[in-house]
Amino acid sequence: MKCHLSAVLYHRNRDFQQGFTLIELMIVVAIIGILASIALPAYNDYATRAQVTEVIDLLGGMKVTVSEYAHQKNTWPTGFVAPTSNPAPSEIVATLQGKYATVSSTMTGTFPNGTLTGTLTDGQANGSNITLVTTDGGDTWSCTGGTLAAKYRPVACK
Repeated sequence: MKCHLSAVLYHRNRDFQQGFTLIELMIVVAIIGILASIALPAYNDYATRAQVTEVIDLLGGMKVTVSEYAHQKNTWPTGFVAPTSNPAPSEIVATLQGKYATVSSTMTGTFPNGTLTGTLTDGQANGSNITLVTTDGGDTWSCTGGTLAAKYRPVACK
């Protein structure tokens, strides 16, 4: 009889401890929801900052070429053309299009003052632009201009 009673108690305890209660599951779902509501906006901002680096890279690749041209000819180039084009004598070959950004095909300003503009074409900052500005013929550049929100800019451009 002793063995039979312990088998019944064991069976009852095992049935009692199967699975989670509804409250426990609801708490887990709520915690996951809270974490997701925090993580998704942070991820979107991170992705946009990564897209902004493409604009900075495109503009940065043009700085040396533009300043060399300007110092040799004492004027800015009249425009930029894609690598597959044949440039006029006053134009520079440059990569103007990326996956998330486009660079303006002209440089504004009168030498030695000049501005290069890059515009985001995708993501949260779609339509925003960032500018590289020089006041000394391209020896130094500032990237604090444009309409791009500060939270998306690289540290050097805030």
